[in-house]
Amino acid sequence: MAALEESDNWVWKHFVKLNSSTVQCNIDCCDQTYCNRNPIKMINLVKTHLYHKHKIWTEEDRLKWENNNDLVWQYFDKIDLYKGKCKFCKNIHHEAYIPYLKWHLRKKHSQEIRATAQKEIATKSLSQYFKIDEKEPTAWCKRCYLKMDILYGTDALIHHICFKKNQHLRSRQNSEDNNVNRMTQQSITTENANRSSHHDDINRQTPRNQYYQQR
Repeated sequence: MAALEESDNWVWKHFVKLNSSTVQCNIDCCDQTYCNRNPIKMINLVKTHLYHKHKIWTEEDRLKWENNNDLVWQYFDKIDLYKGKCKFCKNIHHEAYIPYLKWHLRKKHSQEIRATAQKEIATKSLSQYFKIDEKEPTAWCKRCYLKMDILYGTDALIHHICFKKNQHLRSRQNSEDNNVNRMTQQSITTENANRSSHHDDINRQTPRNQYYQQR
């Protein structure tokens, strides 16, 4: 937890460290303990406890929470500090930190997210380049077989290097096709003009021929 103590050391006024992975609340004989080896999860557990159990928080943390625009919030509503409501299942999560919310989506709502991504892929004509995984919210590049996360939508696919190369090749091919069409059209126009000029010459020569024939 050393990496987080400097910016979040205010929480240790209310918690004591029993060992490297266990902490205990020291407010009014609360004695609530948390055990976790992940420092990020631990600090979020502690802050959530302090707010919901003891109404203790900092203005800095409140602003960070309110201004957090991670794309995961397209699937959740913020209903209180450190609390979010899933738009799919309507469950309320009291420990609404980003890693946990992502875990919830992958564990509980992969099918819904895959269905949404499938529609986007069809709408954006990406199906010829990518294939959706049958179980997870991921997609495979048909060219290089790279596996990409589509939890947040299909932007990762659009920015994939293989897709950009394919788009460039298609753009160049379209440009070449257009050039061929223009050259063909110009050739037809020139040929028509030559034919018209030839007919005009014949028409101009016809009266003269008739004159000599009459003589």
